[in-house]
This record gives sequence, structure tokens and C-alpha cells, in this order.
Amino acid sequence: MPTDAAITAAGTKPAGYESKFGKPSETGSPGYYAVTLDRGSIRAELTATTHAAHHRYTWPKAATAGHVVVDLDHHLSGGTVKDAEVTLTAADHTFRGRLRHVGGMSGGFGGYDVFFSARAKNAWTKASVWADGAAPAEGTTAKGTGVGLAFDFDLDADKSVELVVGISLVSQKGADDNLAAEIASFDFEGTKTKTATAWKGLLDRVKVTATDKLQADMITAAVYHSFLMPSVTEDVDRTYVFGGKTQKSDDFTFVNDLSLWDTYRNLNPLYTLIAPTRARDVVRSLHEMAKVIGFFPKWPLATGEAGTMVGSSAEVVLADAYLKGIRDWDAGGAYTLMRAAAMDATPPPGGRGGRDRVEEWMKYGYLLSTRDGSVSRSIEHAQDDFALGNFANALGKADDGKALLERSKGWRKLFDKETGNLWPKDASGAFSGDRSDETFFGKGYVEANAVQTTFGAFWDADAYVDLFGDRAKAVAKLEALFVNGKIEWDALDLGDTLRSAGMRPYYWAGNEPDVHAGYLFSLLGRPDLAQKWLRWAAEAFYGPGADGLPGNDDGGSMSAWYLFTALGFYPIAGGDQYVVGVPLLPHAELAVAGGTFTIDAAGVSKDKAYIQSVTLNGAPLDKPVFRHADLKAGGSLVFTMGAAPSSWGRVP
Repeated sequence: MPTDAAITAAGTKPAGYESKFGKPSETGSPGYYAVTLDRGSIRAELTATTHAAHHRYTWPKAATAGHVVVDLDHHLSGGTVKDAEVTLTAADHTFRGRLRHVGGMSGGFGGYDVFFSARAKNAWTKASVWADGAAPAEGTTAKGTGVGLAFDFDLDADKSVELVVGISLVSQKGADDNLAAEIASFDFEGTKTKTATAWKGLLDRVKVTATDKLQADMITAAVYHSFLMPSVTEDVDRTYVFGGKTQKSDDFTFVNDLSLWDTYRNLNPLYTLIAPTRARDVVRSLHEMAKVIGFFPKWPLATGEAGTMVGSSAEVVLADAYLKGIRDWDAGGAYTLMRAAAMDATPPPGGRGGRDRVEEWMKYGYLLSTRDGSVSRSIEHAQDDFALGNFANALGKADDGKALLERSKGWRKLFDKETGNLWPKDASGAFSGDRSDETFFGKGYVEANAVQTTFGAFWDADAYVDLFGDRAKAVAKLEALFVNGKIEWDALDLGDTLRSAGMRPYYWAGNEPDVHAGYLFSLLGRPDLAQKWLRWAAEAFYGPGADGLPGNDDGGSMSAWYLFTALGFYPIAGGDQYVVGVPLLPHAELAVAGGTFTIDAAGVSKDKAYIQSVTLNGAPLDKPVFRHADLKAGGSLVFTMGAAPSSWGRVP
């Protein structure tokens, strides 16, 4: 943190060095960020590579000295830095060290070490260090808790101080080598250009003609956000740490920070579609993790498994990739581990991971209400069975595939015809708990309520017709989710940030359990309603400003939802099908495995928002579904748009 004054005892804590800033002073682009701090009018600029960063701080012309604070105790709310150490070497302007971070999630595996190697462009005139509550004092080493350091610099003609920093989750040598390999010199503009070029290669996987500049910017932002996670956690020599074991990758890049419960629904299928190398890295990384800890993780980050959220979402990610043609990995070995966790009568040595309580699932077809989240967990087990069953069939394991796909129907047993919702059940098959309020966030659900969870079985859409008694009743219940959601949303004071960004009782665009719900209309034979409500959701909850996402981006899953929705189709995760929604763009081009796939919707607008007809690769598409094989080789999807709903794709 650059400051306008030398360090004092009060300056070692955030309150002593922090600064406000004006939003208009910010600028950013892929690989670059800059802002002017109110305190001292210091311009801070940052650019980065995969494992390193280049900082450039510029003081006003009248300044004669610059000051930089490095707070090794700084952390996100809910976390802590257990201990840290640093060594300064004035001769070569370097400081190197380590900190042990334990976060709200990484605490599940004991936290992790971050090693760093940093170098200043010019010599400092004074260096101070502190630890364990002591006041800052001149020195070259510090170790313990609350560790920090600060530098004073004489400013030269350009009034700037530059530092480069390399990090590693593996070792001190790894941090040194990462910095040397990626930022060997103080060429800020060169690094910025190189990084921007690398980002352009990803952003160009999706090219669009938008209705206006704001929409074009939103698409670019959505693609950018989609590639911010996962993180590359291996060093430049391919060494990485996971589960307490140090290993090397071979022909893939080891990645982590995988928010799988969020991303399996759309982000990972997006990688499979437009970034197969990234998809393969995720698949290979997950398999290597499973081989170390004995099961496929649910939410791995940094160097371990946090164990957060429910379900075995890795099964969906791997199945989705394999079914769509990403097969240069040990699918058989991965399936063996997954099958053991999902189907063996006794748990495998490493445990079942996200398949916990699968014994109940196998016995009852649902998870018992005796524990929290039973309905949501049942939905996830069913989703996992759908994906794993498809995976089994693709591997030629027909008996497993048949059993798993049949088992994936178990969620239906929780349906209550009286209320039209899914509710918890006990071992006798009786519903348990109060069923009077479908919007109450009760113990049977995870980050959802009954009405949201009821439509969670996206892959099993036909079941809703049988459960509700006929198609019209199923559609009416689904539309009520959106009608009531719009009423509730329209009544909100959007200036009340806490309320407008909070939990929603009906359709909740910012949360995973029902983000796919708009596409269920198409699968239920009413694509006209999908076109109506998907456009509403995209316009109501997404925008070009600071509030342009419906809450947390969840590792890119909200951005991936918007991107797919703007293109006009959406994946059924764990299978090989896409569902047609409504296009928002006149033209788009996707870089797919076999070439370029184009989507055209000439004249699309709020006034021409309904599909009249569709052609896929030159042939009429009469139903609102198609397969991955229809687009992976390149081709075209062409929409004819009109002002009023049509009969296209409708089922009587």
C-alpha cells in the first residue's frame, strides 16, 4: 500500500494506512488496473502474470519521498493469518518470506502457506519491520504474528516506485522461480501488453454483434468473468501441493479454487464448448485431487478440500466433459472412484465425499428429514446420478448406467400433490414439518426454499407433467414462480442495497437452485414463456454498471448464465443436450472444437422478442433442444424473430 507519510506505530494497521478513492479515478482492462488514492493523490497501477504482479505507484510532482507498507497480516473477513516471516536484503532490493493463511473455507483443511518473492526497482532509504504487537523499528527480519514491513524511497524524476512480486503455494524457491520466469525486468508496459494479449485470446472465443455498446460491454465482461476462476496453483516448473502432497503435473495445468456446486450448471459446460483445454485442465486436476484424498472434492481451493456445499458436483463436471468429446484423460480410472462412492454398499477407504448419506438414497430414494438440507441434497444426488449414469453408458457400463438413471428419479418421491412442492420426508414416507409456506427457508433446503427447489430437476423435465397431473398445471406452477418473483422484485426499493441484493422468495436470479428455471418452460412445451421470462430475468438482474450482476458471481456462474442466455441456448449439465431459450444478440460467433459456430437473430429487440422459427445447420429445428454434436464441428443456429409469441416448439 503506497502512502504519503513514513510509517508510525498507528500505521501498521489498516486504519493507519488505508485511503478512500473516487470511483471516477478508476480504470481497468484485462490485465491492468489503476486508481488514484485520495490520501496523497497517489496513482496506483497494477498489472499481472499468472504467478506474479508488477506494482507502479506514482506520487504528485511536489513529493520528494515515497512510502510503501506491506501488511502480511491483512486478510478477508472471517480469516486469519496464523504466522508470517520476512527477510529483507537491501543490496538487491528484495524481500522474501511466507505467511500462513486460514480462511473461513480453507480452515476445513488447516489453511495454507503463501510464499512470496519481491523486488523493488530502486534502493530504499529506510526499512522498518514489526511483529507480535511491537512498534515498527529498522531491521531486516520479522517473524510471528501481525508481521509487516515498510519502506521509504527517495523519489526520482518520474516520482514513481515500482515493485514486482511473485507468489507460490508450494515453496520459497517456487516464488523465486515464478518471479524470475514471468517478470524478469521492470517493464511495466511490456507485461501489461503481454497479459492483455493473453486475455484477448480468451475473449475472442466469443465474438458478437450487439444491439448497442452497453450490451457488447456486458458480453465482454461476462466472458472475462468466466475465466477469472479457477486459479492456476502450480508453479512454473509444474509443481503443486494438494492434500498435503507435493506433485508435478505432466501434460496439463493443475488448477484449483473450484466452486463446483455453482459452476457445474453452466460455467464448466461453457469451458467444454469454447475452451476445451481449460475444461480438460479442470477434469485432470479434479482426478488428481481425488487420487490424493480418496474422493472427488466438492469445493477445493488453494491446497486442499474445503468440503463446502452439497452433492458430488465433480461427477457432473467430468461426465459433461466426457460426453461432449473431451476424452484425453483417464476416464475409466475416474469412473471407478466415482462409482465406489456412489454405489458401493460400504464406503471406500477415502470416504464418499459429496455422496455422503448415499446409503439412505439407495434405500429410500430420498434423504431423510432427520438432517438438514434433505430435499436439496436429494436433488443433488439425483443430478449426480443422471450425470454418472450417462457417463457409465458412454463408457460401455450399461448395467451401471441403467441403475443410476433409474435411481436419478428418486427426487420425485418428495413431491406433494396437495401443495405442488417438494418437502422433507421421514423413513416411513410421511412428510415432516410445516408445509404451509413454500417460500420459507427451512431446514429441508440449502440456500433455497420449497418452491425454488421444486423445479430443481432440470434434467428430468418430463416428470413434472406426471407429478402435477397435466402439462398445463406444471406450467402454471412454474410461471407462478416468475410472476410472484416479478411482483416482489418490482416492489423493492433498489436503492436499498441490502434488501435488493438479498434472498428472494420466488425466482432468485443470484442463486443456483433455480437459475435454470426459465429454460424449463421450453422443456415443458412452452418455449414462448421461456422467451418472455428469460428476457425479463436478463434485463432485470443484469446490467452494465457496478450492480450489473445479481449478487456474487459465484466463480463465474452468474456471468456464464448471462452469456448462454444472450446466445439463446443453455446446457443440461451432465448430458449432451442444450435447451433453446431466447437470443438477445443479432449475431454471435463461438470458437468451438471444429471451427466456428454462428448464431443469428436478425432484428432481435424488445419489439421482436419472440422466436418464429429456427434452423440448425440449415435444417429446420422443430423442438427447442439440440445436441452438442450439432455444434461442436461448427455450423449455424438461425432464429427468425417476431413481435408476438408463435407456435414454434409448443406442445399442446
